Amino acid sequence: MVVCARLAGRIPATIAGLLLATVGASPFIESFTFSGELLASLVAVLSLIAFLLYLRHDAWPWLVACGLLTGCAVMIKQSGFDAGLAAVAFLLLTRRSRGLIPAAVIVATAAVPVLVGFLSASDQGNWWYAMVTYRGQGDSILSGSTGGRWHQFRESVVPVLKADAPLFLLAAYGWRTSPLLARLWVAAAALGVLGGGNFHNHYYIQLGPPLAILAGWGAARAIERRSGLVAGVAVGLALWAAYFTVPLWFDSPVAQARAVFPGDGHLQHDGPVIDYVRSHTRPGQRIFVMWAAANVYYLSDRRPAVRYLWYRNIQAIPGALAGVRKVLAGPDPPALIVGEQPAGELDRSGATGKLLARRYQRVATVSGIPIYRLRR
Repeated sequence: MVVCARLAGRIPATIAGLLLATVGASPFIESFTFSGELLASLVAVLSLIAFLLYLRHDAWPWLVACGLLTGCAVMIKQSGFDAGLAAVAFLLLTRRSRGLIPAAVIVATAAVPVLVGFLSASDQGNWWYAMVTYRGQGDSILSGSTGGRWHQFRESVVPVLKADAPLFLLAAYGWRTSPLLARLWVAAAALGVLGGGNFHNHYYIQLGPPLAILAGWGAARAIERRSGLVAGVAVGLALWAAYFTVPLWFDSPVAQARAVFPGDGHLQHDGPVIDYVRSHTRPGQRIFVMWAAANVYYLSDRRPAVRYLWYRNIQAIPGALAGVRKVLAGPDPPALIVGEQPAGELDRSGATGKLLARRYQRVATVSGIPIYRLRR
C-alpha cells in the first residue's frame, strides 16, 4: 500500500491493499504456508520503498538501502531480485546514460549480502552448490524437458486463476496507463516465477504485491470512468474466487488438503501417520521419511535421521542417496521408517529395498502408508 500510494495515490493504494489481503491471499496459491517467496517479498517491497525515497529526495543512502535490501531478498530466496531489477530497469529506461551509475550502485550493493554469505560459509564450494548449482541442475526453467515444464505450468494455471483472476483482469485493464515502475515490477516478478521452473503454486505469491498495485490502479480507473462492464466482470470473478474458497472454511483438514494440494497425496493422510509416529517413538529418537514429507518430522516432533528433507534433495545432490543408505546400514539407524514412497521409486538399484528387508520389519500400515521398525 505504501508503494502504491507513492506511485498512484491513496485510492489505488487502498484498493490494492484490500485485493492483496483477500483474493491475493488465496489458499490456492498456498499463501498460508511460510514459504521463502513470502519472506523475500517483504524485503523486496522494502527495497522498492527505499528506491522511491531515492527518487523523491535524490539521496544516495536510499539507493544503497535499496541495493542492500535486494541482496537480502535474494539471500532469502533466489528469485527475490524482482524489485531491485525493476528499479535498475526504471533507471536505465527513464534516465538513459545518466541512470548507469545509480543502477550500478544498486547492483554493487545488492552483491554485498551475497558476498557476506559466501565468505562466512564454512565451505564456499558447498555454499555455491546450495545457492546456485543445485537450482541449475533440475529446478530451473532451463533444465528438464520442455514438455515437462509446460505440463507443470498448465497444472498451476487452474489454481492460480481460482485465486488471482480478479487481479489479472483489473491489472490488464489499467496496464497501459499504469506507472512504469509497477509494470516493470510485474515483469521482473514474472521472470522470477518462470525461473523457478517447477511452477509450484506458492511461486505465484511473488506476483501478488506488484499485481495488486496494477489491479488497484485498474480498479480506480474503472471507478473514475464508470466502466460498468469492467466492474461487473471483476465482481463476477471475485464471486468465482469465493465460490472455490469459502467452502474450504467448513471442510475437514483432509478435505482442505485434497482441494489445495491435489498432487501431494501424503498431506491428505499424514494426520494418522503422525499420531502413530508420536505414540511409537520417544522424544529424541530419530526417524526417516522415505523419501519425503518434511511435515511428518515437524508435526511429530521427531528428529530426521538424515539431513535431506525433500525428495529432490536426495534425487539431485551428489552422494545424498548413498548417504541415506549409509545411515540405514550404520550403527545408529532410525527407529522408524515411514514409507511415504516406495523404496524403488528413487533408488532404482534396489539397495535401499534390500536394506529394509534385512534390517527392518513392517509393523503397521497407517492410511495406506507402510511403517517399518528396526529388527531386534
